[in-house]
Amino acid sequence: MQKLRTALIIGATSAAITFLFGGWSAVVVGVIAGAVIGMTYGQRSALRTPNGIGREAVVPGLVGGLVVVLGGVIHQFIVRPATGQSPFFTHTLRFFGSNAQIDSITVLIISSVVAILAAAAAAFLIGSAQGLPPDKRNRQIAFALGGFLLLFPFYEQITNLNWMGALITVQIYILLALGLNIVVGYAGLLDLGYAAFFAIGAYTTALLNSPRIEIQWNFWLVIWIAAAVAAIAGIVLGAPTLPLRGDYLAIVTLGFGEIVPVIFRNLIAVTIREPFTRFCFVGCDPAVEVRIACLYSCEGPLNLTGGEAGVNPIGRPVIPFTPDSLFGSSSYLPWYFLVLALIVFSIFLISRLRDSRIGRAWMAMREDELAASQMGIDPVKTKLLAFSMGATFSGFAGAFYGAYIAAIFPGVFDFSVSVIILCMVILGGLGNMIGVIIGGILIMGTDRLFLPQIATLLKKFMQVSVLPNVSNEALRDFLSTSVDPIQMRLALFGIVLVIMMLVRPEGLVPSAERRAELHAGEEPRGAPVTADEPTT
Repeated sequence: MQKLRTALIIGATSAAITFLFGGWSAVVVGVIAGAVIGMTYGQRSALRTPNGIGREAVVPGLVGGLVVVLGGVIHQFIVRPATGQSPFFTHTLRFFGSNAQIDSITVLIISSVVAILAAAAAAFLIGSAQGLPPDKRNRQIAFALGGFLLLFPFYEQITNLNWMGALITVQIYILLALGLNIVVGYAGLLDLGYAAFFAIGAYTTALLNSPRIEIQWNFWLVIWIAAAVAAIAGIVLGAPTLPLRGDYLAIVTLGFGEIVPVIFRNLIAVTIREPFTRFCFVGCDPAVEVRIACLYSCEGPLNLTGGEAGVNPIGRPVIPFTPDSLFGSSSYLPWYFLVLALIVFSIFLISRLRDSRIGRAWMAMREDELAASQMGIDPVKTKLLAFSMGATFSGFAGAFYGAYIAAIFPGVFDFSVSVIILCMVILGGLGNMIGVIIGGILIMGTDRLFLPQIATLLKKFMQVSVLPNVSNEALRDFLSTSVDPIQMRLALFGIVLVIMMLVRPEGLVPSAERRAELHAGEEPRGAPVTADEPTT
């Protein structure tokens, strides 16, 4: 039982998802739970052969899969009746454009069996990888992860899980968090205005690929221009912050993050004139200057960004020899693979930067800027490159986001976006890309996938099982309007961060260097007292 305790904990945590969604979600959750169990048991196993470790992880994988399936059973026979839904219903499967009807009991049986077997197989595969040399281990894990990511969207569409829209948003924020990790995790520069670069990338795409100013360039060109413009903006932000550190740097970046959305919100009456001759270039007065001076927009001041109404529509990507509707509003598969390719590309570039000379300079400056400068590292160049590189990946995310939703609004890029991205980096682990990705999945997955589902089930539960039994009208109104997890999302994130700072300040999966920095000077309990230490 002692050996299975970890499997029970991981299975119970994963079962919370099947408890909320039920049905076919058990297969996906079973694979993830099995992989986590295999990695955990593989790292703790006394065996060193891959097959031995894998076989040892199979039984815990089966146990974790059974617990995951139990969550799905509870959802179907307890949660659904409590929320006014029948446990017996018909589910629709999609196969190559045709639909097939299958009853809920059959879905439960098939998904349960497949989930248990998938959990055991994932535990064996990932567990056995822990006994391989580092290069082969990483290759096997990458192969398994790649296969899962490539097959998942097809499984999601066949089983009609309706997760894809939320998962694409999660991927966008992961891309943002990877860029912020350069600034905060590697270089140690606290940036509270990171959403500004997100806005710059999005508005660059909107202005260069939208009918608003009659410029509609190809998305595959615009995305690189957006990244370059964001990189330049990173240098513009970094230049005046060079003498600043700590709280003062955070305040300046916070101000920058507040200024940029305000600028985009107010670029609704743009007129550009040459200062000496007053020659008009943009937004001229049609009654006076249209025939002699105006080079662009001769119908009065130019409404560049649309103010609160934003820019709409924005052009979408087009691939030669494919239908123009490939990247449509309801076609999630192309968007999923595009943002996944951007994430893989970003991970490759960032890993190369981290292992390069500039990456080592960032980490040296993070540990001690004065010592780094004395060793020959140029702090000006190092800081500017950190801001610029971090902003570049935010520009990629902004360009993708603008094309994905086909509209941009200034209210999307408020301060809360910067805070959420920073929370993803801190929760996952500063300076570790794997940790940042895990933090992004946990925070944004909770925000965009789990909390809406909890709110839906809770609302139905209140209407069916609670409110009819409440006689006090004031209390009934309070419960019907105030018990909403989505309204308390920021409070929930805050509670999680407080707990993390008290229990594990380095994050869930921190880098070894960052863990050593945060725990420097700590002595293990029971350590002998040296002669230089005072005794009491």
